[in-house]
Amino acid sequence: MSESIETASDQQNLPPVLESIARFRVKFDGGDSTYNKTLFGNGRMQVKVQVLVSGVDVNGNAVHVPGDVVESIELIHYNTGKTLRDGWAASTEQGQYTLEAPGSFNHANVDDDGSEDDSQHPQVRTFWVSSAVAGTTQVAARLLLNGIKVLSNGTTLSSVHDSSVTLEAKTPVTYAVEHFRWYQTRRGNEHYGNRIFNYYLGLYPHGQQIKLVDWVVDGVEKGADHLFAGGNKLNEPRTNYMKAFLVSPETKTLFVSLPAKGDPLAYAFLPDAPSWNDENYHVKVNDHDGELTVVQALSEYSITTAGRSKFGGTLHLVAIDEYGTEHKLSIRVNFYERNLYLQRG
Repeated sequence: MSESIETASDQQNLPPVLESIARFRVKFDGGDSTYNKTLFGNGRMQVKVQVLVSGVDVNGNAVHVPGDVVESIELIHYNTGKTLRDGWAASTEQGQYTLEAPGSFNHANVDDDGSEDDSQHPQVRTFWVSSAVAGTTQVAARLLLNGIKVLSNGTTLSSVHDSSVTLEAKTPVTYAVEHFRWYQTRRGNEHYGNRIFNYYLGLYPHGQQIKLVDWVVDGVEKGADHLFAGGNKLNEPRTNYMKAFLVSPETKTLFVSLPAKGDPLAYAFLPDAPSWNDENYHVKVNDHDGELTVVQALSEYSITTAGRSKFGGTLHLVAIDEYGTEHKLSIRVNFYERNLYLQRG
């Protein structure tokens, strides 16, 4: 008799077992009622998509959905039931480019009758969706419960759920070089014979700024400042030494050293105007919001102990805007004019 009582007591103490999925919902964000959003099909821009899931036991009581079931959730194409493909991708890692694209639809989901009440603390799995192609897709989800695939596209016979969001990937916009601003400002207060200029690169189509936030140059490590042109004993007008840097967006102050403190008459009588001295500068960079920085440092003097050198002609780079779209550009160096010119890449 006591054994029967103990067995019944043990059964009462057993944790509730998940029997089925009660709610299986795909949406853009916890408090977002929109069902259609736009992104650029550039492979970088991401849209946040969340899957909310809750379950019940055999008696219909709410129970916790085990972690392995939550981890099994994947995003799928609504129409095919297959995981995202053909240029579409989902990641659980948030990237840099998650700003909402201009022109995104903001329609409330009129098909949502509130039957899937999120107030009952469902488990949430978050994805970041991107596309490398232009087009539209309807995104649903699927999970694995007791070896059975449960889909939110209305095709699971044992447990019908129908929930999705729609994403439209637009072709990235290409702008003429005239839409980019390329201008210089002088640092000032340099030592005699030294000049330091900050060049700024911005994007302002139709007078509206699209922020530039990064750049890519083949062979250059991310986060590194790139010395792309320069020389010593150049024998150009008022210039014997030059350095030109494409500055990493992560850099706030760039260290620059220039030959200085030479004989003021040296340039007049010696073409190289050699100097045994140098002057160090800490140049403030990336101080214009949404614009990239190039630093050009010039000196009338040359480094006495270094040989004659000259490198750099045209730098090809890809500027990346706040939506993750690439813009192919180039910077042409004119040593005689001591100028840098922006061109289409």
